Amino acid sequence: MFRLAFFALAPFAIVIVAELFPVRGALIDVGLALCVFVFAEAARGVANRYRPVRWLLSEALTFESHYRERAPRRFAYYVFYPLLFPYWLSVREARREFLMYRSYTLGSFLLLLASLGYQYLSQWAPDLGFRTFLPFVLLALVVETLLVLALLMPIATTVVWYHASFRRGRLLLVLLTGLASTAASLVYVAGRREPVVSYATRERVRLRTAAAPVRAHRALGRALRAALSRLDGWKGVAADGRVEGDPLEQARKSLLAFYKDDEAHAFDLWSSAPGAPRVLVLYFEARPKKPPIWVGVRRDGGEIRSGRELPRGAFRAMRRASGEADDSELWSWPDELDVVDDEPSPGRRTSRVSAAPAPKSSGAASPREAPSAAPSAR
Repeated sequence: MFRLAFFALAPFAIVIVAELFPVRGALIDVGLALCVFVFAEAARGVANRYRPVRWLLSEALTFESHYRERAPRRFAYYVFYPLLFPYWLSVREARREFLMYRSYTLGSFLLLLASLGYQYLSQWAPDLGFRTFLPFVLLALVVETLLVLALLMPIATTVVWYHASFRRGRLLLVLLTGLASTAASLVYVAGRREPVVSYATRERVRLRTAAAPVRAHRALGRALRAALSRLDGWKGVAADGRVEGDPLEQARKSLLAFYKDDEAHAFDLWSSAPGAPRVLVLYFEARPKKPPIWVGVRRDGGEIRSGRELPRGAFRAMRRASGEADDSELWSWPDELDVVDDEPSPGRRTSRVSAAPAPKSSGAASPREAPSAAPSAR
């Protein structure tokens, strides 16, 4: 019963982690190893005939050989595997099993390097340097390792044990449970009103904005004007103020001039309530202790220079407000940046804009302050 409950809950956690971090490589590796184990004879036959296949399946064949010679341990051992950290590094057989899941062949290591190189060139460079990228690589590897040890090992060893002991009925039951849970998880994620934004995407938005605040502010201003031009009264404005449809799509399309595609889709639009003076805000969702990035304009296109100029409770209405601050403490963009200008004027010292936040005690930002925003959300 405990095993069945694990198969019902683990896929949901795996889907969420896969949405937040790039761990699909680990999922493919474990899935391939299980396929080779189930169809071992056919896989070995193909690998013996074709060297490239043998090179590609080397890890999976090692997995199959290991569990063909040694039956998996009890299920509870793998469920609590991360907590047994000193044990499986000090005992030879346990260490061998761990390395089987987390070691790299030459082929898999080259694929990893190619994947990381593509991620850096397509999503980070040239605005964000390699030193900025490296911590996220290390974090992704740590999360991937924890995913394998805490969730994938119990699933893989269960499949191995049931298949090797010819308990096909139990194997079918847990697999169907896992598939149903995975399907439900995917439906939930796909049906969310706001898509799941990965951790790396959130951090890239923040880092890219801080690295080039003038260009970021200009891009946000253009995106707001694009959205404002597509507004048709209050059409497309939900009850909570979120703007959907063509205005949002046009804003995100305009943001591509500065932000990457996944970063642009992390921004949302909010509008003041019908009957109130029209205010439109383009904002990026905050995280704990990380203020959201936002720009607001009035109906006439004039920029809102401070959060104090927003309707009372605006950020709470956007469900991004902090429980520790009110609207009077919202930060703003530097005065030298003007959302209605496409280019900074020659007299502006835009090259000296820093990444320091505006003081909370002042309603206006100093000329050397970088973009900031409302306090972080819970």
